[in-house]
Amino acid sequence: MDAAALQEFLGVIVNPLELDALADLLAPDSAAVVQLGALSCTWTNGLPHNPFPNDEPDRQLVRLSILPEGLEQAVAYVDTYDSRDPTYGEHVQGPRCLGPVEGVDTGYCELFGVIGQTWVELTVEGIDVEADTSAEDLVAGFRSVFDPMVSTLAATTARERWSPTTPSSNVPVDCDVLTPTAEIVAVTAVSELRVGPQWDGPRVGQYWYGLNTTGAARCSLAIATSDASLGQIGILPSGAWGFSRFAKSWLDSGGTPVSLTEVDGAEAIARCDDDTSDCIIDFTVAGDWGRVTVYPEPPAGADGGLPAVWFETTRAAALDIAAIVARHMAETS
Repeated sequence: MDAAALQEFLGVIVNPLELDALADLLAPDSAAVVQLGALSCTWTNGLPHNPFPNDEPDRQLVRLSILPEGLEQAVAYVDTYDSRDPTYGEHVQGPRCLGPVEGVDTGYCELFGVIGQTWVELTVEGIDVEADTSAEDLVAGFRSVFDPMVSTLAATTARERWSPTTPSSNVPVDCDVLTPTAEIVAVTAVSELRVGPQWDGPRVGQYWYGLNTTGAARCSLAIATSDASLGQIGILPSGAWGFSRFAKSWLDSGGTPVSLTEVDGAEAIARCDDDTSDCIIDFTVAGDWGRVTVYPEPPAGADGGLPAVWFETTRAAALDIAAIVARHMAETS
C-alpha cells in the first residue's frame, strides 16, 4: 500500500492518516479472521468513533481485510447485495464510490469480493472532496491507489492455514453456557439484562465467516426490552495467541494485571481507569482468549435513555463478569 497515495486520495481532515495498531483494534470476536490468516489493516486520522448520537463527521477511516480462504462465502456476500462491477472480476462488488450527499460532506468508496485466491473487504470513509465531486471522479482516484494492490492479490497464492497446537474444547462458543445471564445479573444487579447474540442485518461477510469457522462469539450485555446494550463479551477459542501478542501493548498503554477469583491458570489485564471510555478486561484461560467490555455512560438522552446506574453497576462488576466467564471456559475445556 502506498501510504502517500492513500493520503492524497483522502485528503487531510484535522490530522494525517496513521496505521492503527492491531492491539487497539482487535477484540476476540473480530480477531477470528486474523486467526484464519487474514491481513487486517486500519488507517484513521485519530478522531474517535462516537456513536452517541452520531459518528464524528470529520473522522477518516480506511479498513482493509484480506482473507486467503472462504471464497464461496465471499461470492454469497456479493450475491446478497447484488451490486457487481466487472472491473476487478466476476464476483466483486466495486470499486463503488459515493460523492457528497445531503448531510454528508465527504466521499465514500468500497470493494468487496473475490480477487485471485483471496477475499477482500475494503471501505474508505471520509474522503475530502468538493460538493460537486462525482462518483466517477472518486472511482478514478480509488483505482489510482488500489489497482496495484488488486494486481498483487490476483497473483497471490494462499498458504496453508495455521492450526493451534492444542485446539480448544470450547467450539463453538455457547453464550448460554459460557456467559450465563442469571449469574451476570446477580453481580451487576441489572435484572433487565439478557446476555447473548445481538445482531441486525444479514449474517454474511468475513466477520461472520470468522465466527462460524473458529467457533468464536460475541455475547452482548443486552437489555431484554430494547435494542440497547451495556457492553459485550467476546470469546475466541484457541485465541490465547492474541492475549500473548497484545499484552505488552495493553500494559504499556496503562493496563493493569488483575486476578480472576477461583480460576486457576488464568491471566487477565484490566483497562478501566477512564470513565469516559470502555472498561475492558482481557483474559486468557485454557488456551482461549476472552474479553469483557462495558461501555461508558452515554450522554443524556442517548442509547434509549438507559439508567446511569446500570452502566455504573455493570462497570463495577466487570472483573466479576470476567471471572464468571473464565471459570466456565476452564470447566468446559
